[in-house]
Amino acid sequence: MARILSVVTLAWGAVALTGCGPTEDPSPDEAAIVGTRANSFEFEPLMPEGDLTLNVTRYEYEFATETGAAKSTLLLNVYPPGGDCVVVKAPEGLTDVRWNGNPPLRSESVEDGIRVCGPGIFAGQVKLEARFTVPLQTYDFTQVGFSRRQDKAGNTFSYLLNWVEGCDRFGPCDDRTDLLAQYVFTVKHARSERVLCPGQRTRPDDTTTKCTLTGLTRAPTYSSFAVASNPAWVSKTLTEVSNKFKLVFYEVPGGKLASSLNGGDVTAYLHWIIGELGPLPYGTELRVAGAPTDWLGVEHPANLILREDLPDLRRDYANMTMHTLMHEVVHQWAGNRTTLSRPFDFVWKEAITEYLTYLYELRARPPGEAEQTRAYWDRLARTAAYYPQPQDDPPPVFLSLASDVYGTGPMILFLQLEPLLGEDTVLRGIKSFLSQPGDRSVEDLRVALEQASGENLRPYFDAWVHGAGDPDWPYFEVSTEEEDGEVIVTGIQRSLSGTRYPVSVDVLLEGATERRLVTLDYGLEPESDTSQVTVPFPEPVLQVTVDPENRVVNRRFLGISDEPPPPRWLF
Repeated sequence: MARILSVVTLAWGAVALTGCGPTEDPSPDEAAIVGTRANSFEFEPLMPEGDLTLNVTRYEYEFATETGAAKSTLLLNVYPPGGDCVVVKAPEGLTDVRWNGNPPLRSESVEDGIRVCGPGIFAGQVKLEARFTVPLQTYDFTQVGFSRRQDKAGNTFSYLLNWVEGCDRFGPCDDRTDLLAQYVFTVKHARSERVLCPGQRTRPDDTTTKCTLTGLTRAPTYSSFAVASNPAWVSKTLTEVSNKFKLVFYEVPGGKLASSLNGGDVTAYLHWIIGELGPLPYGTELRVAGAPTDWLGVEHPANLILREDLPDLRRDYANMTMHTLMHEVVHQWAGNRTTLSRPFDFVWKEAITEYLTYLYELRARPPGEAEQTRAYWDRLARTAAYYPQPQDDPPPVFLSLASDVYGTGPMILFLQLEPLLGEDTVLRGIKSFLSQPGDRSVEDLRVALEQASGENLRPYFDAWVHGAGDPDWPYFEVSTEEEDGEVIVTGIQRSLSGTRYPVSVDVLLEGATERRLVTLDYGLEPESDTSQVTVPFPEPVLQVTVDPENRVVNRRFLGISDEPPPPRWLF
């Protein structure tokens, strides 16, 4: 920058002159020359250069369901010291890229994305625009992507579906899971199509549906990029409670979802979950649609897409439709309003939704529903291939991990802690964890449960939650010794590593006429792998059952279970 006169750039583009010559005062003639040059020279402030720190605050997405044509508009906040380029993930094939409404000064492809550069900016906002035709394609053996399928009645269901770290398949996007943003979706479609998208839904004309999610409560990209349509959907209000909320079903004629539910039961559940977690985050209307999906259900802000044949599936849960509906409703808070700090925090999202669904089944649903949910979790957990927070190097494929947490997640993070902390304490910790929008990690969950209980849970999380390789969770070798009308029950934890697991496990003793449930409580910081309890039992013990109510991740024998794994229902 140094010339005869150097230019010093001050904050916000102000300039000053500094001399580079002798330090003595100039002569009058020299001063006149310098003054003339200073007055006549046009100084331009030096604009900032370099990549901006990316912070997308709003996405405006236009999409045509018939052609896949899309236009993305990203509004990005710029903070000092600013810059002149944006690097963002994006698919190949972008066209009509613009920087604040004008063609960029330059743009180039980078790994998994694009760098777009324009005039430098210190602070404010950059509007980045691009067009892209979304291919009719799905990814990773899932329904993620853009697809068309025939429903059971022969109608065409179209679905633009995102998932974790996938929004750049549809246009420029920051796919980090810890970011919350606003959204405006403008969907062009055939006159006959009924279209759903996240947020508040309007239909400006017969071929346009618009959805806005621009309030204070923002949402992550992995659940918000979603457009679903079916020309045969008919809307029906299942339940409406004054001005608090309305649940509206979108199904084809003859659909079984809404008819398999009791409106009063759904209303009671919504009252309960809203009482625990607060008002629905994305408005007072919650839309639920039936569709030919692979997953039992998918959560989108203000929209739930449920698999159309839920009532006909094998009953891993006692009431497949009600359980899935309740689970997806919880995601409005757990996974949408509060998002994941990183993809491998996925376990807490599914654990919370499963556990709160189970808790309502236990407290308010018919006998047997909660018990069947626990049994299904236990079956899943006995065949789990990863710890909830795997430390493998290299890390496991995310899709494999994500399908692995639906049993171990709710059991390890919550159910097993009930006898050690108390059910109400566990619930209080969850509510605290979800109380504010933002991103949360499994570590944040541990802290929330510690604050609710006053207990040190690091030994518990170190033993059960973190680990590499095949999970080395314990099995329990239990023996009994009868003596003078009493039974001495001895339980020894067995694992390959010899880890002392913080846990409380029940053992059922059965005789010819007597039954007794005995608890072996190792506590939160066990000092031994052995626990022993003496209880009255007036007759010979004929059978001993460890964990009869499916409350503990119990491998049942040393090593990985050879029990065939049950189906993984991803939702």
